[in-house]
Amino acid sequence: MSILENIRKRSGLAIVVVGGALALFVISDALNSNSSLLGGRGSNSNNVGEVDGEQIGIKQFEAKIQENIELYKQRSQQTNIDQNTQDMLREQTWNQLIQEGLMNKEYAELGITVTNEELADMFYGENIHPQVKQSFTDPKTGVFDKGVVIRQLKQINEGTDEKVKKQVIDFEDYLSKDGLSKKYNDLLKKGIYATSLEAKEKYTDRTKTADLELVAVNYFTIADSTIKADESELKSYFNKNNDKYKAKENSRKLEFVLFDVVPTSEDTAAINKWVSDQVSQFATATNDTLYVDLNSDTKFDATAKPRSAFPEDVQNRLFNDSLGSIVGPIYNNGKFSIYKISGIKQDSLFQMRASHILFKTENGDTLATVKKANEVMNEIKKGASFAEKAAQYGTDGTSSRGGDLGWFPEGQMVPAFNDAIKNHNKGDMFILKTQFGVHIVKVTENKSKKLVCAGVLERTIAPSEKTVGVAYNAASQFAAASQSVEDFDKMISEKNYTKRTADVIKENDKAIAGLPDAREVVRWAFNAKKDDVSEVFSIGDKYIVGVLAQIREKDKSNFEDFKDRVEVDFRKDKKAEMLIEKVSTAMTGASKLQDIGTKLQVPVTPITAQNFENNNIAYVGPDNLMVGTIFGTTSTGKIIGPIKGDNGVYVYSLTKFNPAPTIQDYSQYKNEIQMQLSQRIESGSLDALKDIKNVKDNRFMFY
Repeated sequence: MSILENIRKRSGLAIVVVGGALALFVISDALNSNSSLLGGRGSNSNNVGEVDGEQIGIKQFEAKIQENIELYKQRSQQTNIDQNTQDMLREQTWNQLIQEGLMNKEYAELGITVTNEELADMFYGENIHPQVKQSFTDPKTGVFDKGVVIRQLKQINEGTDEKVKKQVIDFEDYLSKDGLSKKYNDLLKKGIYATSLEAKEKYTDRTKTADLELVAVNYFTIADSTIKADESELKSYFNKNNDKYKAKENSRKLEFVLFDVVPTSEDTAAINKWVSDQVSQFATATNDTLYVDLNSDTKFDATAKPRSAFPEDVQNRLFNDSLGSIVGPIYNNGKFSIYKISGIKQDSLFQMRASHILFKTENGDTLATVKKANEVMNEIKKGASFAEKAAQYGTDGTSSRGGDLGWFPEGQMVPAFNDAIKNHNKGDMFILKTQFGVHIVKVTENKSKKLVCAGVLERTIAPSEKTVGVAYNAASQFAAASQSVEDFDKMISEKNYTKRTADVIKENDKAIAGLPDAREVVRWAFNAKKDDVSEVFSIGDKYIVGVLAQIREKDKSNFEDFKDRVEVDFRKDKKAEMLIEKVSTAMTGASKLQDIGTKLQVPVTPITAQNFENNNIAYVGPDNLMVGTIFGTTSTGKIIGPIKGDNGVYVYSLTKFNPAPTIQDYSQYKNEIQMQLSQRIESGSLDALKDIKNVKDNRFMFY
């Protein structure tokens, strides 16, 4: 029966694909050209996306998500799933549909198939699939038996349980599609080849080095404020370098104002009065369960619990006071708690508490370890702090908390340790040897079987409805008065609000600028026009009003969207022109680098063992342009420059190249190149297909 249960779990796992190893090709033929999931070429208003010209309708997409949710519930044995899990399953469903929509056609065009014989081989042949082994391995013995697989499959096939048969078919479908994926990727990998020349170049780039002397004048030596540029110059620069500013993906820039909803002093005073009133009322309540359910932020928990289940600051009172006693109020983490002892029981096992200092035995010398432990224990008996000695000598994780093990149930520790604690009383201290080493043990509480059921009245200090209303009204008035960007900025200035920025918002983001659960704001940003002002959105304990500052569309460039970056690049190029002129002047008539450095008031820096693979230049920083220039130099001893680099303008003189040592076998470097390329095959090929087949993602319009 356990094997059948594994089949059930594995089939669900294969279809839902929660694990990374099962992330490919698990939804059966959902995106074939005749599939109901891909409708015609109608309006995009009801489509969540498009794959190679085929639309993915919202109704069909939702149906597939729901199917995966049900399969996840079945696999995980959960009746309800949280929002994060739903989001995860929606994302996985999308990725699965995209992969299949692209890959099914690829398989068909390339003639890639998985035969029945190959599928049988995965189940009980010479190449057993890892998931088959995991599903059919006996959990008691850990043994995998092909004969068991054959018998179980035959039993299922001849049986009448159609649900189990369907699960096995789904499992076979997963194995088949996993096989298709592997064949496809193997085919691509066969096309990867690193030549001997490439291998030799990689070896040379890593081992050939250059020694040189360098004069570097960094761009930061010229203040930004000295570079002035009018709009026309910036636009001209932008047009000349247009390809540099094309957006790699759709994104938005949002400027916004937050209205925090925080408790006022009146709110806090009201909570304090409520707490004060509840102490006496809770004490006289005759039905603790009903009273807590009606008045607390949390429901009554009738479970009798050990001391360790309660906060440290109420444990002593709860376990020493009589039935009906009130403990508290206690304030912690923004809320008040009032405890009432509603029931007392006895457990079958003891709860115990102790601290220890663990000395690990070095070189098998137990006697020396015991001697050291006794010396430390005598210091503690004379008045030294147990906690400080634990921090000094302890060798396990408890040393950082003074050796405290906390409360633990009888039987949790190894037998020798457990029995020793059980047979001692509070305050006892002794030496104990276990397989972990030598311990100084101090019993810090008497053992107890006592369990307490406590009713807990909890009330968080939260803003009142009035406070929430005030914050909402402020946000609403701000939004109503901000009919344009100019109004938006004017209101911020008049009200002395803080304007915040979310510079890059992507289509499927769920958070912005550190604010979680901001999906509705993101959706608005991708449906709004530039300079639109939003309605009031609620995010947690805040309200937000924003203005859409920039729209960036994939593969498009817009001067306004990239103006800040254009200005930075423009300044850098202008600085380069100025420094090149300055350095050229310093080079005039100079026969040595030292003369140039003196004129420029910068040092001549010796650079040794610079290689091509490392773009970081000592004392300068990363500079690809300069490293490339150095290794393109053909002569030594000459003053070369000025050179425009990534970080500054340079003049240098190559002292020598230190050639790469001669080796006969470059196979290590050839294998390294091929491995790097192979690792990029799966994700790289899928990304390439997405671009070629024009995959469109409109989910932001719906979620």
